[in-house]
Amino acid sequence: MLPSNTLKHSGALRAGALLAALTLLLSGCGAGTDVQTRNVGTRTVETAQYAGAETHHTSSENLVFVTSSGLVELYYDSATDSAAVRETNTGTMWQALPAARTDGAEVQSAVVTAEVSNGGTVYTLNSQDNATAFGTSAFQPTQNGMELTYNMALDAETAALNVADVPAGAPYVSVTVAFTLEDGALRVSVHCSDILVSTGFVLERLTLLDWFGATDSAAEGDYMLLPDGSGATEAIAGTSSDAYTEKTFVTYGADAALGEQAETADGSIAFTSALLPVYGMKRGESAFVAIIESGDAISRITSHRAAGDVLYNRVGATFCVTDTALLGGEGDQTLYTGNAYTGELGICYRFLSNRNAGYSGMAAACREVLIRNGVLPSQAASVPETLPLLLTAYGAAAKNNPNRSETLTDYMQMQELLRLLKAKSVDNVLLRMSGALDGATSQGLLKSSDLSGKLGSEKELEALLQYAQTQQFSVYLNVDIASFGRRSARKSAHAAENIAGDTLSMAVNNPFTGVAGDAQHTRYLLRQTEIGENVDAFVNDFHSLAFSGYCIDDAGSTLYSDYASAGNTRTVAAGLMQEQAATLAAGRTLMVDTGNAYLLRDADIVVDLPSAAVYPETDGYTSVPFVQMVLHGLVAYAHEPINLAENRETAFLKALEYGAMPSYAWDYTKTGDETIDTVYHYESQINTAAANYLTAAQTLGDLQDARMTAHYEVQDGVYCTEYNNSTTLYFNYTDEAVTVNSITVEPMSCQRVN
Repeated sequence: MLPSNTLKHSGALRAGALLAALTLLLSGCGAGTDVQTRNVGTRTVETAQYAGAETHHTSSENLVFVTSSGLVELYYDSATDSAAVRETNTGTMWQALPAARTDGAEVQSAVVTAEVSNGGTVYTLNSQDNATAFGTSAFQPTQNGMELTYNMALDAETAALNVADVPAGAPYVSVTVAFTLEDGALRVSVHCSDILVSTGFVLERLTLLDWFGATDSAAEGDYMLLPDGSGATEAIAGTSSDAYTEKTFVTYGADAALGEQAETADGSIAFTSALLPVYGMKRGESAFVAIIESGDAISRITSHRAAGDVLYNRVGATFCVTDTALLGGEGDQTLYTGNAYTGELGICYRFLSNRNAGYSGMAAACREVLIRNGVLPSQAASVPETLPLLLTAYGAAAKNNPNRSETLTDYMQMQELLRLLKAKSVDNVLLRMSGALDGATSQGLLKSSDLSGKLGSEKELEALLQYAQTQQFSVYLNVDIASFGRRSARKSAHAAENIAGDTLSMAVNNPFTGVAGDAQHTRYLLRQTEIGENVDAFVNDFHSLAFSGYCIDDAGSTLYSDYASAGNTRTVAAGLMQEQAATLAAGRTLMVDTGNAYLLRDADIVVDLPSAAVYPETDGYTSVPFVQMVLHGLVAYAHEPINLAENRETAFLKALEYGAMPSYAWDYTKTGDETIDTVYHYESQINTAAANYLTAAQTLGDLQDARMTAHYEVQDGVYCTEYNNSTTLYFNYTDEAVTVNSITVEPMSCQRVN
């Protein structure tokens, strides 16, 4: 069967998907609903034959003006049937195809690349070699832009045919790309329902404008913005020696139904997750940011850094139009073909110049687009008077026997933790109760869940909730809405299925394995057809309990197809998760773990928001608070708990720098396992946590509804964060005091300037 998708539990859950269909070993060869199977032996890839440099480069003399909006103009390249955008205030050109290199080196760039298959062969057709070179591409003006149609095939004769006349066994794809300029933004779209593919062939992937803005030359300070963690910048000046010169980011993480794995066989990174489907590039005094507005759940973003045979720096998007998986041993492989996406693929490009040309400006533009599209709320629901401290309290840890658990913190002990924090002047606590439902930290099926009797009586829970309310604290019940453990449900009755028809599961790390359970818990992903019923039943059962809200633990990081029945795609799943978030948020506040974009609309707080990149950081590859700049003032957030960090002092300072509330994850009872108690037991940490909270409240308390307008490195180890209320914060990560603009910042500290 397909291997489980292993997810991390100690912070943001990171997973993703491979670029190509995976070759995996199966114990048996079934198939999910509406899945086609075909034995293909060994699969091969046939790439397009290079037709010459003249079809792959844009030259200014071939550009024809199409339309303008705001400070940008759209042009049609009549020689290559491609597009370009010009910023009128700076004169910067952003081209779908790169300019020719001065050394004459050639590249196989394209506006569109389609991967189509017919059994054992994948054909990679592109707009330039398989259409423009044959004279089978066409330009059509529209009201606010243009459409470019590419009829692609292996030879000119076939490319010139109508799809109905294409000979059997010949690959053919016709794709129309719409370029629309409005409100100073470029929108590029493809309607998948209009794509024509020859009989017997499947369109697996479509890559759209991945050469847009590609450059072979850059100045110091130029970079690509990539969706790694909370965001990362990759410098593009010079030639890279980084081991990961190509990086892939799968929007919303891996699809467990396709057996996708974030690590390769040798343990290196194959890809990582993207919380927001966003990327960009800065060149000189200009920049663009691209937001995938439709088709995001099937998208992935890939960057290429100039190195070796890679001659251009570039970043762009690929869409996995049809689910595929290649399963079996070498020479005896079976191709599984599942759901096909029939909706729109859409990317919005915003262009920035001068002071806005950087990741701060990109974040502001992205925020505006996401608010307009209803992905983000237009304003925060409420802003507390004092900055909160997030405390995750572990109630009970699951043992291997699904009916047994180890109590770590009962209701009265949770109340005592709140009392101790209050006594130390922590005036606002958000208590996240983990492991409080049946199944403990491996929660059972939500719709049949009840509060675990291991944590105390109903009267003791009421006392905890009443105390929290009296102190103006908040209590959130941790819930899994898309997965379940073994205790309360038979997997055969409720579990989703992968493309091979096997039960769909994932492995979740168990931080308390030293005292309860194995190193990992197996969790089964719930059938998509039951997700709504699951949440509705829970809300009806728990509506009388005075929780401030709920924390969705799984759905903010886990998105999957379900082949237990027809039509359960990742796109459908994203919509279902969003609907359930709205249900849980009705009349209460809502937390979301990790924070994939489809859950942000109704979220008040995101917890375990990534603060570091997954790909190794280098001098040229650096984490930045891009997601934080998008969210700040609209959705509150916290990073991974400080006590789980390798360096707690640095983690706390990073939280301040990124505008995050301090976060801790504790238990009350010592387990006797020194490793666990050192990390999770509150007693040795509470004084430092309270002191950190007071510093954070003084630093960030009145900035909770402010916009983070700028972030940058002042000098090595010294950073600056600016807000729209004229507040500036300096952070010094070095071991010596530094002076910035006549302000002295002590080692490992923050200095606020109003």
